[in-house]
Amino acid sequence: MKNWKSIVYLVCAIQVGAGISMVGVMSFLPLFLSELGLTDPGEAAFWAGLITGVTPFMIALSAPFWSIQADRRGPKVVMTIVLSAVTLSSLASGFSTAPWQILIFRTLQGLVGGFVPIGLSIVATVTPEHKTSWAMGYFQAAMVMGIMFGPLLGGSIADTFDYRTPFFFFAFLAFLCLLSVQFFLPPIHRKGASKDRSSTFSQILYFMKIPRVRIMTFMQFLCNFGITGIGPILPLYLKQMIGTSSDLVATIVGFIIFISGGCSAFMSLNVGRLTERIRPHRLLIGATIFVGFTFFMQYHMHTVESLGFWRAITGMGMGLIAPCTNTIIAKSVPPETRSIVFGVVSSIFLMGNVAGPVCSGALARWLGYPSVFWSTAIAFWLAAFVILWNFRKE
Repeated sequence: MKNWKSIVYLVCAIQVGAGISMVGVMSFLPLFLSELGLTDPGEAAFWAGLITGVTPFMIALSAPFWSIQADRRGPKVVMTIVLSAVTLSSLASGFSTAPWQILIFRTLQGLVGGFVPIGLSIVATVTPEHKTSWAMGYFQAAMVMGIMFGPLLGGSIADTFDYRTPFFFFAFLAFLCLLSVQFFLPPIHRKGASKDRSSTFSQILYFMKIPRVRIMTFMQFLCNFGITGIGPILPLYLKQMIGTSSDLVATIVGFIIFISGGCSAFMSLNVGRLTERIRPHRLLIGATIFVGFTFFMQYHMHTVESLGFWRAITGMGMGLIAPCTNTIIAKSVPPETRSIVFGVVSSIFLMGNVAGPVCSGALARWLGYPSVFWSTAIAFWLAAFVILWNFRKE
């Protein structure tokens, strides 16, 4: 495909907008829940974890189905459905008057499937084999940029106006992404795409029997567990650290996430150069151990500045993990079947997005906020051990 780079850039740009719309609530959701009547910090953290986790949980359940539909009907159709749901659910969330209403809207948002596996399959399909690491790095950078700008914009808008206004902004942004898909994304055709349901599901079972696919999927589950686990407690932890007198907690949270994401995006953009010198699985092991160490250091921090510094350092390691795992997965399966395998992989590793917020909210409620940091460090070290053990056996 001659214009493959243009398609990669377009999909990455849409991923940034979709990511902002999906994760922008992280910086102010616990504070918004407090405004809705949850005055106990532990209860607010628990509900924030539940609401944050329900969307990836529903995406995980529905991702294989939507990946199959993308394989049959084309990714453009599925992306239109996903972005339409994000637009409507974000708009409806702005009118919520109780936590359970936000929970319902976020559940519906996740039920129609996620953008990430479809975007990954497009990038993997149109990109030449020798440029896979480069393209995966750019897509990961786009994902990180959504995580960067989402909380920063959400927190800034919430502090400037109120906690409802960001939802309307996210709905508008998702609608712009929807228009971009309709007018600028060409139809993506895959050679040898699956046409019958039985062959598709037999391929799913086959993919999960591939050792490297299975290992990388397990790695991403644990990795996402650690990445998303900090989300529900960070605003409340910083509020406790700063003091209740500050009116800029959401903005500070957004800024810390922004800096961390910037470091992560920088490393993702350069992962292609690194994999030319270091084998992807070795780079992955080193990055995972490093990230575990940085979370352990965050456990010992007691000021906003020091915590923000180590969050930024954490981002550097994070920026290497996903591109390496996706590169290994993409090179382990035939090009014409990557849409299905990324849907299956996404379904499993998104469960980490579910377990992370829910477990961190429960840990914060029972053991205090710092417990989330050391438990996250253990998760990353466990992931590094699993990868090291399995690649040694090969």
